[in-house]
Amino acid sequence: MSSSDQERPALWEIEFRVSEITSEQTSIPREQIKRDSRLLEDLHIDSLEMVELILSLEEEFGVTIPDDIGQQMFVQQPATIGTLVEIVRHQWGTGRPQRKGWFATKPEPPRAIRTPFTQLGDSLSERQWLDGPLYERMTVTREGFDQFRRRIDGMRCVLVPSAEVDLGSSAPDALPDQRPLHRAQIGSFLMDAEPVSVSAFARFLNSVGDIGVDVVTEWCGVTDDDRRRNHFQLKRERKHWKAIADTEKQPIILVSWFGANAYALWVNGRDWRLFRDDATIPDALRRRTVRLAALSRSSAASFLPTEAQWEYAARGPDFKLFPWGDTPARSELARVALHTARQTYADSLPLSNVSDKLGLSPFGLHHMAGNVWQWCADWYVSNFYEQKEARQPDPMNLRASGVRCERGGSWIGPGYLARSSYRRGRPPAARGRCLGFRCVGLVSDLQN
Repeated sequence: MSSSDQERPALWEIEFRVSEITSEQTSIPREQIKRDSRLLEDLHIDSLEMVELILSLEEEFGVTIPDDIGQQMFVQQPATIGTLVEIVRHQWGTGRPQRKGWFATKPEPPRAIRTPFTQLGDSLSERQWLDGPLYERMTVTREGFDQFRRRIDGMRCVLVPSAEVDLGSSAPDALPDQRPLHRAQIGSFLMDAEPVSVSAFARFLNSVGDIGVDVVTEWCGVTDDDRRRNHFQLKRERKHWKAIADTEKQPIILVSWFGANAYALWVNGRDWRLFRDDATIPDALRRRTVRLAALSRSSAASFLPTEAQWEYAARGPDFKLFPWGDTPARSELARVALHTARQTYADSLPLSNVSDKLGLSPFGLHHMAGNVWQWCADWYVSNFYEQKEARQPDPMNLRASGVRCERGGSWIGPGYLARSSYRRGRPPAARGRCLGFRCVGLVSDLQN
């Protein structure tokens, strides 16, 4: 029976059942879930649990929760249990939708072509990377673009040329925050060919040394009582971080924007202690001596890509829906829509190795669609593309909103989320099982 055939229950009844369903989905005790409990910050609900929660609410109340409302759970803060209650109340009478795609059994994705994995591992026995130039030249990519290897972590980096590029979308089904389609001049920059791997992030943690549990917790992982703890790919043995077996080449996940920003600063020879939004140094790190590269005097606040850099690197200078063109995303092109509703993951997740040739952009960058969402430097503002700042050279939104941008879609969500123009974000402290990052670099650093 749909909600349109029933009398709408009292608001407190909806709230009570929403809280019960949230408890069932997350294993958080019912008494700990309040109306003002924030979904991301307090209950640590990520994309995987958000999908299951929305499907359960639709089934329980016989309502339709539109996809763009699901997006708003991440970008409109604070999203709380009370927010879900109001959504159910507002959608009463809409009837339960057909969600066959979520419940259909997914076939095993085809085996991907894999390129050599160049990112370095957790061992710091080789110390040459501390001296000399930041980058080493490599042969050009198959697509004909200059390529360099970053010596600190072994990452292949592609030189993306300066161009006037299309940003946003004019597609009929584009969401308002992707409109209007507009052009902006983007200067040349270096872009990581792959998302940062588990082994490379372990190398970072080992490089910075014993920084204290509070800082590590601010960067990555989850607490021991978090139901996602089995999916964090790193472990610490004595004072050494290392990847869980068979995850070394996966993209690092369950990493906050702060952890991604710290890594990006470190790997570019900058002061990684300035990882916070306000570029302050935590008290626990103030006395820490940090060895910086000679090129570390740049004023760049972040070495995560801006939204504009990411979108350009994903699809090239001209508009198309996906990195490869307008063909819809499918598993042989990108790792998308692999999750089946009600499926649980005891240990491993269906993540593709970073060196798999999937989600390929015109510049030869891997996973610019699907596999994991990727943190960007900008603050997310829904109407940014309507502002004049979006048309300035190298646009970046600097207006603090409490939500940092993420791009690219993931293995969980449907293929349309992997469109190059699709915009989303989360609070910078958030972390998820389908959220990683990649870095950018300055062309001027090639001279050092």
